[in-house]
Amino acid sequence: NNKSITDFGIFIGLDGEIDGLVHLSDIAWEEPGEQAVRQYTKGDKIDTVILSIDPDRERISLGIKQLSGDPFAVYTDEHDKGAIVTGTVSSVDTKEAIITLAEGVEAQLKAADISRDRVEDVRTVLNEGDEVEAKIVNLDRKNRTIAVSIKAKEIGEEKNSVAEHKKQTTTAASPATVGDLIKAQMGKK
Repeated sequence: NNKSITDFGIFIGLDGEIDGLVHLSDIAWEEPGEQAVRQYTKGDKIDTVILSIDPDRERISLGIKQLSGDPFAVYTDEHDKGAIVTGTVSSVDTKEAIITLAEGVEAQLKAADISRDRVEDVRTVLNEGDEVEAKIVNLDRKNRTIAVSIKAKEIGEEKNSVAEHKKQTTTAASPATVGDLIKAQMGKK
């Protein structure tokens, strides 16, 4: 039972006159604790997970977010650095766009990463709701940040198509069998 809400979390009364604390950082995965705590009021019954017990200090740490999987971890397990991903522009300002890749997972797309052409103001190129395809160029699991680049994706695609083209022209030019090779040599004489 939620006994009280303080600046650093929610105190919950457990069986046997014991109190546990859900720290602000253990309320929600993506939402800041100061915001997430607002959905609770004194007297609420809350499901929690015991994170740690400190008998010396008579403290029990509880968590709410641990009841559900971390969307960031789930996403980054499937999409690592170098992956081509699709997302929707959720906000834009002059220097960057924030791209929603999945529920609770956002990435940063800086102006310099939009195009080879210089982009002075991101708002002239992208709008909220636009769908973009980009490459993950930086992934920081500790700080929970992802950076994406449309430019890097396009450069990568160009390199691949050039390599593919080279491979095809070499294959086309080279004779298929020893017999063809002999004929080709004889034809040259």
